[in-house]
Amino acid sequence: MFVKLSREKDKLRSVQLDNLFVTEYMPFAPENFVKVYIAGLSMAYSSENELDKLSTLLGLDKSIVLDAFSYWQAQGIVNILSTDPPEIEYLAVKPLSAQIKKFSKAKYENFNNQLHAMLPHRSILPSEYNEYYSIMESLHIDVDAMLAIIAYCVRLKGEDIGYAYILAVARNLAHQGATNFERVSEKLNELSLYQDELYAILKALGSKKTPDHNDSQLYVKWTKSLGFTSEVIIAVAKDLKKGGMERLDARLTKYYENHVYSLEEIQAYNANRDKLFALTKEINRILGIYIEQLDYTIETYISKWCSFGFSDSALVMIAKYCYARDMRTLSAMDETVKKFYRQGLLTESAINSLISEAASINEDISRILSIAGLNRNVNSWDRDYYRTWTYTWGMPLDMIEYAASLAVGKGNVCAYINSVLASWREKKISSLEQAKKCAYTADNETAATVTSKSAEELNALFAHIDPEEI
Repeated sequence: MFVKLSREKDKLRSVQLDNLFVTEYMPFAPENFVKVYIAGLSMAYSSENELDKLSTLLGLDKSIVLDAFSYWQAQGIVNILSTDPPEIEYLAVKPLSAQIKKFSKAKYENFNNQLHAMLPHRSILPSEYNEYYSIMESLHIDVDAMLAIIAYCVRLKGEDIGYAYILAVARNLAHQGATNFERVSEKLNELSLYQDELYAILKALGSKKTPDHNDSQLYVKWTKSLGFTSEVIIAVAKDLKKGGMERLDARLTKYYENHVYSLEEIQAYNANRDKLFALTKEINRILGIYIEQLDYTIETYISKWCSFGFSDSALVMIAKYCYARDMRTLSAMDETVKKFYRQGLLTESAINSLISEAASINEDISRILSIAGLNRNVNSWDRDYYRTWTYTWGMPLDMIEYAASLAVGKGNVCAYINSVLASWREKKISSLEQAKKCAYTADNETAATVTSKSAEELNALFAHIDPEEI
């Protein structure tokens, strides 16, 4: 590739959607299919546009992604060039009036007659007929099944119901495998069983509307997929009081994602929210971050850190630690929190002990430098050497200080100390008395030379203090 965008530039690039797609195609398409179209269009501008990546991004099975592209191909705005491997071509978006297909009137004569009998006072335009024919053919829905769906929708919404709603219900049922009369009847009867519960939920939300198909689908999701009882759902609805079924869905989904299911767990979770908000604001203040909506931060970071067992004061201290090390983002703090967690440092006192130990090490290094005749601040290279001498080579501090006294006046003091200690280690000298009896001269050696083995042992783990390396 001759030229390409940086990852940052690529992420910030905008995606252009045709107005026709928004006004004529999007309102009638399944929600996930719209997501696939837009996300796929975005990926079309990138070299990393594989099916697996799109599926992972949207959290959808690859089969659903491919179904979505089949749907959009039927709508005439994409072209499936290949199925193995999948290759999709985005086409120009044209008005729906230009996409209308011709269907056999004889094939759908029985459907037309029954539809007229079902909606005797309704004027049905050719475009509406065409939409019914199109969805039956593209999703393989039987005529009797489609008539049952229309009758169900009319019972819910009345004879003046818009056909877009009917099409949405038909697509929803078809994607659940309900395309013949028996399966559609089974699904619709199941949804009809929840009317009393739905009325109770809507009442708790302060709504006087009649439950519709979308409400029934949400109820199935809450009880079957998420595992909430009707009692819990109604209690949460009473707590919300406003916002409708969509807000209730968001709240229940949030509880599910946080593994909160019973009324007792929900009450404890809500009681903890104020505490979490206060802690989140304090951490953001320390890091110099301003975020107006804190829910995402709490759910992505703070709740997870608290679930690790960190105390509030420990997290505040870690935030200060990150600020001092110029790691002033929540993602950087997240990595640091994980390091402390792996070391089992979950309280303020444990972290203070780590800092005290690091300060003690700095004092030792500063004294070694002073003995060698250097008067400067301790840096990361000094810590690398000290860690190798003590932790890796196991040299006693008095031997290191004696080696430092031998390095006075040398051009590269730390490298000279390193050479002296390496020589003693090679000769298995392990005490100060033995070291003093062993003459060492390195005047003819290159003081800055370090063996390849030593170079591997030395690493820049101490930018300042790293909890995993103390």
